[in-house]
Amino acid sequence: IYDDARGQLLQVRTLLKGQDSQASVGSGFLVSDRGHILTNYHVVSQAALQPQRFRLVYSASDRSEGALQILAFDAIHDLALVKPESPTALTGHQPLTFRQRDQPIPQGARIYSLGNPLDIGFAVIEGTYNGLVERSFYPTIFFAGSLNPGVSGGPTLDQEGHVIGVNVAARRDGEQVSFLVPAAFAEDLLQRGRDAAPL
Repeated sequence: IYDDARGQLLQVRTLLKGQDSQASVGSGFLVSDRGHILTNYHVVSQAALQPQRFRLVYSASDRSEGALQILAFDAIHDLALVKPESPTALTGHQPLTFRQRDQPIPQGARIYSLGNPLDIGFAVIEGTYNGLVERSFYPTIFFAGSLNPGVSGGPTLDQEGHVIGVNVAARRDGEQVSFLVPAAFAEDLLQRGRDAAPL
């Protein structure tokens, strides 16, 4: 699963404009052959809120890099759709695909979170699907696995390699209690922002 998905994984970094000082780092993944990338809104929020101070760049697993621009976001579900500024960057890459919405996942199924934890390299974190969090204002998947800073915005895949959620958060007062944004919201954002002009 990791070998098949590694080429679609990216690191999304926020840098101070005019220098290479890193303000924050997260993950993202390719969702179209035109270079569209999904990540968390909180990964890109500094650049979204203060574009005069911050800029976004990506780094792929093949060490290619480039500037990013924000096309659309969903702050409620903590998602953002970004794309390289260069119209040819990352085009032609095979994107990750979403699990079909009419295929429920059984509780206890093994799932795999991908990202770049603590900025030390791309990795896969195995865990368990535990359905939706029972007391949550918005639908959120309970992932029994360890999400660390840096994996925010990365995909979580089922055993066939389809995206079932987007890494978003972890409880720090417990162990193996992490959360994913359901893939349906990410898929909706892609459809809504696919042809949008940069914000």
